[in-house]
Amino acid sequence: MAIVVLDITKFRAMFPEFSNVTNDLLPFLFEQATDYLNNSDFSLVEDVIKRERLLYLLMAHLAYMRYGDANGNGGSGMVGRISSASEGSVSVSSEAGQVEFRYMWYTQSPYGMDFWQATKVYRMANYYPGC
Repeated sequence: MAIVVLDITKFRAMFPEFSNVTNDLLPFLFEQATDYLNNSDFSLVEDVIKRERLLYLLMAHLAYMRYGDANGNGGSGMVGRISSASEGSVSVSSEAGQVEFRYMWYTQSPYGMDFWQATKVYRMANYYPGC
């Protein structure tokens, strides 16, 4: 088995909307993504090409949450859906709502939701009768 090595050009091609995130920050986002998805020979995601896509989705999610994209989406740092907003003296509040806590963080961006859905098969239990 192999590990994924960050390819900045490939990440940029997959997610051009993060042109506002510098190349210097991308290795840090990649390293943090490996905190969420093992990038070693012991990873549950054995297919290195699939693991690369998943790691890049995590990087995009982290970039979206921290810096937002070049279109001005994301980057608020707020977790949860906006439940109310005011304009005079500016007030915003958020709540988790009906989202289960275990995947609430991933619901904050389309990239996190893509990652959560794509990794569904790795969160399912395996049943071996008669063992």
